[in-house]
Amino acid sequence: MKNIVLLTSALYTNYGIYNPQERIRQTLETAQSAKKYIPGAVVILVDNSKVDVQNDDSAEINELIDLVDYYIDNSDDADIQYFHNNVKNYDIGKNAMEAMGLMKALTYIANDEELKSVVADADRIFKLSGRYQVTDKFDITKFSNENTKDKFVFKRAQPSWINPQDTGVTTLLQTRLWSFTPNLLVETMEIYKNIIENMIRLFNENKYIDNEHSMSKYIPKDRLVELETVGLVGNIAPNGMMIID
Repeated sequence: MKNIVLLTSALYTNYGIYNPQERIRQTLETAQSAKKYIPGAVVILVDNSKVDVQNDDSAEINELIDLVDYYIDNSDDADIQYFHNNVKNYDIGKNAMEAMGLMKALTYIANDEELKSVVADADRIFKLSGRYQVTDKFDITKFSNENTKDKFVFKRAQPSWINPQDTGVTTLLQTRLWSFTPNLLVETMEIYKNIIENMIRLFNENKYIDNEHSMSKYIPKDRLVELETVGLVGNIAPNGMMIID
């Protein structure tokens, strides 16, 4: 079995309560947990920092870079830099950069011959947020089975907390750990294109939507499988509150 893990991070950022050193340590623990609990994990670090993390020569950043199998650096991307430099609102900046960073990473994978080949014969592609850890509650058979073939797999949808007149949905899908099959790569890119366009439109109208509500809006319901538990633990960036998924 081989599973691709898109480990998303922003090791150097103005958003959240954790400093770069804490983020690097936590993200190293994320990568270690993915290697431990996700069978055949091929980890692709996707970083949306405001500077190239390889400018940091600390032991932990070197250990992180050595541990992951591939590294996609979005730090010199103009869109990512715009949000770092101009958008002070945590929620808008974090959500927009996550969506844009993943869209750019998927586009890079689709156009890079080596990565395209690596991804094509994988069982599933997981999106895993940095600073969280996969736990022994993670069960690959819940994600990868006959029922999940050609499907997106998320933690069970939760009630919305945003005005549905703005978002168009009454539920949200957590995006800390979810997955899809490689044949859905192009469709996932299209989903992110729609998510980003909708986000920017709402932000410009002084309204708000995050990645979680966006996924609920754009993931096709006929290709959605929901799980009670995905096997994840960690502390959210705005205030450090512990979550268990």
